[in-house]
Amino acid sequence: MPKHFFFDVDKTLTPSRSPMLEDHRPLFAALCKKVDVIAVSGAKESQIRTQITSVFDGQYFVLAQSGNHVVDKSGTILWKEEMNETQVGAVTAFIEMIRAELNLRVKDENDLVENRGSQISYSLIGHHEDLAKKYAFDPDASLRLDILKRHAEDVRALERSGAEVKTGGTTTLDFFPLGKNKGRNIARFIEHLGWIREDCIYVGDALFPGGNDETVVGVIPTRPTRDHNDTFAYIAGIVERL
Repeated sequence: MPKHFFFDVDKTLTPSRSPMLEDHRPLFAALCKKVDVIAVSGAKESQIRTQITSVFDGQYFVLAQSGNHVVDKSGTILWKEEMNETQVGAVTAFIEMIRAELNLRVKDENDLVENRGSQISYSLIGHHEDLAKKYAFDPDASLRLDILKRHAEDVRALERSGAEVKTGGTTTLDFFPLGKNKGRNIARFIEHLGWIREDCIYVGDALFPGGNDETVVGVIPTRPTRDHNDTFAYIAGIVERL
């Protein structure tokens, strides 16, 4: 039985950018009382806490912005590493290139790009677009993966500037400092706390090649999940055994 449970947030613990379902909260509370729970997301800390809800503040660790902003249960910041001007400039140029190529009609042009400090996230149709539209837009991430494949040379140029890109959430491309992805930061976090990797498990919906959870594979044991309902079916089984 693992002692330390790492969870992606969007489509793993909650619907995309939405609060944890009421029916799931008792199970999450029971898990937090028995083991270490760590929320890992490309989102900002404030967004993660909004989705998991304030009821659970102080009961779990936060690895925000792909683990480049880490906060312990007491609210103490363990580290926060932000992107520099060169990285931000290269990412901005990459995003503008993709936006011009796709030329999508969107509800709000100002809702596409979020510079979160340690990470920049570009939603192709809008971070706050209707949830059903977001789920239907690119459900298997194939559109976004194809974009990155077609622009392989541009991705390499981005890396030379010190930034990298992965698919994220339901409609986004996530940009962060090169090499400072979820897998690397989870390994750093485990080492910082003196935990044993074999005592950990990571649950995420994007462990597939090119997904934003892929970098965790090989760092600690992993379990793929289809969505938040599948995750909580798994948590229910864990809670029964604790």
